[in-house]
Amino acid sequence: MAGFRYIGLLALALLVAAEAAGRFDSPLRMKGGDAAAAEFGRSQGPVKRQGAFKIARVLSQGFEQLKPSIDAEQKMKVKYGGEMSKKLERIGYKGDMGGAAEDDPFLTAYVNLKLAACGAAPVKVSPKEESFLRLVEPILKSYQEQQHTLSTKGLELCPADQRIQNFLNSYLEDTDTDVPTPKLPVRQFKMDRHGLAKMLSLPKGEDKYVNNYISSYRVSQGVVHNPKSDKRTTKGVFHIVDGGLPASDDKKLVPKVTFKRMLAIALNPPSDLATLPYTASQEKPTEIMATLLLRPLACPEVQGFTPERTSEVRFFVPGSCVSNLDFVESIFGNGDNPDLAENDAALDPEHWTGVTGAVILAPHLLGLNAKEMGLPHKKDATERQIKDGMFWEKEDDKYNQGGAFKLSCRDARGVPITLIADNYFGYCKKEVKTQLCYAANVHGLTEEEHAGGCIAYPSFDLGEEFDGASLSKVGSLGETHKYLAETQKSNTFKDVVKLLGDTIELKDEGYAVDKQYPDILYVPEDAKFSMTEQTVSFGGKSINLAPRKTYMLPSGYKVEMVKKGSTAVSTKRGAQSGAYEKWHLKGTVGEGANLHKPATVSGGGKSEISKRLQDMIKYGPVFCGDVKGDFDKLDEIFNKDYSSIMDSKACAHSAKHKHPYDESGVKIGDIKSLLDPRISTGIIIKLLSPFPYYTDEHNAFVNSIPAHIRELVSVIKQNYKAEWGADWRGHFHTDAINGALGHELKYGDSPLLSSYIRVGYRSAFDKDIPLKETAGGHLAWKTFTLRQDFFPCDKLQTEDDITASVVVPSKDVKGLNFRSTLPSVKVSQNVEFRLFQRPDEAIHRGYDKITEQDMSRPGCFISNFEPMTREQIQAIVDDTVGFEKFTEAMQERLLTFLESPSPEFCVSSAHPRLVDGKPTANPRYLQDSMEVTDPRAFHLGSMGSRLARMIPLGESVHTPISSVLCGRRNNPPDAKTGVPALCVHNPIHYYELPELFMEMTSSMTGKSPSTTGAGSEGALTKGPFNMLNMVHDLNAALVSYAISGYDVFISSAGVIGPNKQVDHDCSLLVPEVWSRMREEERSAKYLIENGYLEKIEAMEIDGKTVPANILGYRITEEFVKHFFGRVFANPSTVFDADILRPELQDKTIFADGLKTITDTNQRVGKAYIADGGADMAVPPLKALLYIMANGEYEGMTLESPEFRKMWTRESVLNSDWYKARLSEFQIREGERLERGLSYMEQFVESGKADWKGKQIVEDLNLVDRIEKIKTKLAQVKSKDYLKTLEGSLGVDPLLFSHAGSNMDKPLPLAKH
Repeated sequence: MAGFRYIGLLALALLVAAEAAGRFDSPLRMKGGDAAAAEFGRSQGPVKRQGAFKIARVLSQGFEQLKPSIDAEQKMKVKYGGEMSKKLERIGYKGDMGGAAEDDPFLTAYVNLKLAACGAAPVKVSPKEESFLRLVEPILKSYQEQQHTLSTKGLELCPADQRIQNFLNSYLEDTDTDVPTPKLPVRQFKMDRHGLAKMLSLPKGEDKYVNNYISSYRVSQGVVHNPKSDKRTTKGVFHIVDGGLPASDDKKLVPKVTFKRMLAIALNPPSDLATLPYTASQEKPTEIMATLLLRPLACPEVQGFTPERTSEVRFFVPGSCVSNLDFVESIFGNGDNPDLAENDAALDPEHWTGVTGAVILAPHLLGLNAKEMGLPHKKDATERQIKDGMFWEKEDDKYNQGGAFKLSCRDARGVPITLIADNYFGYCKKEVKTQLCYAANVHGLTEEEHAGGCIAYPSFDLGEEFDGASLSKVGSLGETHKYLAETQKSNTFKDVVKLLGDTIELKDEGYAVDKQYPDILYVPEDAKFSMTEQTVSFGGKSINLAPRKTYMLPSGYKVEMVKKGSTAVSTKRGAQSGAYEKWHLKGTVGEGANLHKPATVSGGGKSEISKRLQDMIKYGPVFCGDVKGDFDKLDEIFNKDYSSIMDSKACAHSAKHKHPYDESGVKIGDIKSLLDPRISTGIIIKLLSPFPYYTDEHNAFVNSIPAHIRELVSVIKQNYKAEWGADWRGHFHTDAINGALGHELKYGDSPLLSSYIRVGYRSAFDKDIPLKETAGGHLAWKTFTLRQDFFPCDKLQTEDDITASVVVPSKDVKGLNFRSTLPSVKVSQNVEFRLFQRPDEAIHRGYDKITEQDMSRPGCFISNFEPMTREQIQAIVDDTVGFEKFTEAMQERLLTFLESPSPEFCVSSAHPRLVDGKPTANPRYLQDSMEVTDPRAFHLGSMGSRLARMIPLGESVHTPISSVLCGRRNNPPDAKTGVPALCVHNPIHYYELPELFMEMTSSMTGKSPSTTGAGSEGALTKGPFNMLNMVHDLNAALVSYAISGYDVFISSAGVIGPNKQVDHDCSLLVPEVWSRMREEERSAKYLIENGYLEKIEAMEIDGKTVPANILGYRITEEFVKHFFGRVFANPSTVFDADILRPELQDKTIFADGLKTITDTNQRVGKAYIADGGADMAVPPLKALLYIMANGEYEGMTLESPEFRKMWTRESVLNSDWYKARLSEFQIREGERLERGLSYMEQFVESGKADWKGKQIVEDLNLVDRIEKIKTKLAQVKSKDYLKTLEGSLGVDPLLFSHAGSNMDKPLPLAKH
């Protein structure tokens, strides 16, 4: 029974060691051993085997003194909870508690056991280890003999590898028939737990390993791996085997015979490449293929609709490339031992997509002879082969001109295989993305998206006093604040106690403590918070108000004591406040906005949507001019009669323009002062901003108010207390300086704070005071004052690059927010545990605080940084001025390195790798995702939503996407490089679906940090990393947006117009604005009807009509004043008219930018027609592609009503093509379940005659699994099943009907 393999090696060997050490009572003498020994060998199903590694660690003390890390493991469990701690074990995350892998004697012994099992010599063993290996030598021999016996029966491969081999045998059976189909290696070093690859990537006891492909170093923070090439382009890299499903026009098609020959070479690397670095210093280094199993997420769980599903990906790399396995397992997690039945995906069809992929790293494929690889001579080549360069003319012509490439082979049967002729780390990660994209398409229901995202929880400065009961009133909090904090019903503390049950500890004082995180306190709805008394009081009792604790009200609203003015990533307890840091109360709403940023081009702000805003904020004092004169002016503003400010003529045309006082719910005549508690800061901002529907007299008054007076209005309002009455002046003062009154305003004994944020940079194009060109760049910021009641959002990073998404009918999702109105919602989940970040700004010491903190921690995976010696680091430290610019964390890391005897090297975050004498532009490191580093924040967010919606324990808290906010990169024309103009967008645009899919299909980019030139990044910005024709992704995306009803907005990065540089400032601001919008305000229909969006019409420029209408809608001055006014104190100053209308900067460049877009659209449309993608597109998309290419389709143009009707939800749901997607999914899901059921039944049957087989069947609950799949299969085959799929994506039928799908040749899942 090969499904579970004969891998008793580790268990038996370690038990022998334990017996020798006297740790157990001779377990091997008993039939089956004692309880611990018996449990040790049992299968654990999909759950990570926690107990096994604990026992192994205890046993390892028999031959090596080891301080157990069980305490650290327990701490991880307490911090993260059971399920999350298991995931973290798969990626080797231990926070700051973990040491280096080479320091773990258990892991060292384990490596030597595995080497011996492979027939290789152990590495530098101690006398105890040598004695131990002699002790277990009979077991090793027995294991090797059993492996030999299995190979003679054709059972030498693990189940996943057998599925891959089955595909190869079938796919290549008619190709180069004189040559046998290449076989996957039987002798493998399998990375069956995290940490092995990291240990093996460097010679034992040494800090450096260099060969022709990579330079690796052990550094103070972890490891640095610098590949031969510091960066790669995507041009000409992506090749597809011609003989399966159709490929897009941007890929190079390769003959099947070429793939077969390359595969044979790939699986037989040369000696130097096959050498395992860990053994490199041995007399006889080990040459072997290293392999890894990944189980990356393909479909997120939605309770009641779909379980979580993963795909299966096997990596095969030559021994010297083992660092690539360290890289991918650190991102996606280690899938464990592929030999074990518990890790056989086919035995768990409920949680498997049915896809098993292979990635084979083969840098030695570079430079192969084109003729020998089976390419035709040019005279015999097809037109496509000539276009792709797949031919030879000279005998010594090289395949792909000797450049790097990846070659993918696939049909519709679920086994994609890719050869990568390079060892660049990014290619490995992107190939997992590629295979997940493939899996999403052939499985159906799901999408793999190139996306960033966050859940943004609006936060507010509550000042010094706050009454929880005030959340139900408008008052000084404002209507928006009240709206965001509202719940469907008024929750009480009794409701909380009943809902959360034994997950909280109820205290006698009348509050409760979260058992998982004791610094989260649940307090009654009438709780009053006082900074002056530092108390939280309720029901006649009070508790201490303390920093670093969160107080949660029954509505999920959170109150914290925080230090305003501090931008530090983390602060030490007891740290002294700076001159402009002050303790305030911060309030954060219970429900956040889940903002999804898909299809974002390089440099478009995909990552920035989830980054901290704090690094852009500066804090400083509040100044006044003449104190008496300024205070007199303030009194005038506070006490002015604003009842008659509305222009009756302007308002006669629209009922939407209401007096700002209407928001307060109080009659206009009853308001006597702006200091009235019923008047919010937001109302004051609207009153003191110019609007067309105000009278000319009032607008003139507003425009006459000096900027510093506006700021003083907000400052006094924020700090005002009702008991002062009209005597506010006596509570604010300035000091006297040299006998005269100063200008720094104070409240009590402390200076008042004002905060400013950057939105763009000054330049030579500034109208009023142009900046000298020589002083340009990033030196001069444009800053704007933030509202006094503003705090940056609390953000949960939810996506960054690889996202798994599923669209679900809203009726099937329990516990949605009571304001949710979408008919279907998208649920997304980040696939990566670690993110491959490029810290561009880290070269500026102290600026990128997060990177410096990350790179000061142990266990980092770093690439393209300079490994520095003690002499080099000492020079950095000796530069006192420069050294002090680093954050405290990086300073401490560098100093600690100097004080330590080993390792030899360290990395400075400000010193990227030098390439040709210059710092690389592509420094990288793996950053732990926020889900890993800050589980408390996710728990807090989840509990806030649970309370807000009163979701019972046991039911999932789903937070579907709230808004879709894509990103684009704008650039001015660059005559030197030939990059054309692409700067026609203002800060935010809205596209209706036809225009949106023109944008998403072309995904245009110009000059950006990540690309080598202008052009299209392919459909949904992931075209290069798509092994299928890109139209299948577009089909799914169209269905997704059409049936869910999400309105899609696009924010700008880089420049706005040719003259206004903003970099990522808009990307960072959008979450702050969008999270503070109401549900209806995020609707494009609402924004258009109320004048917040304007439709862009075709324009006449230089006597020509330019199609500006393809740009959709853009935000207006009204939008900025209304919505940015929830962030800024004076929103009307944030964006000039020529930012909102970029054509005002330079009409000729604007017209050129539109030509760039239309030319690209035309070229892309024609490419889809040429490669057959247009004919595989769903009808609305097919029409659009022809319109892009030719301007019309069957008489329809972009503006034709009948064309635009095709994109409506009703048309899609009622179409035959959409119904066919659902029917096809029903068929394919039924087939998938039937195959899984048959496989499980065969497995159970084959194990009946064997005690171990029976044990595995029992441990994995296979009988119960079989019954569950039978029930699900009956449901899928029922007539009612199609109804349950309505409102979901289904699957594309054309994937399975194409001749290259090979669906008529079913593959066995594996052998038993």
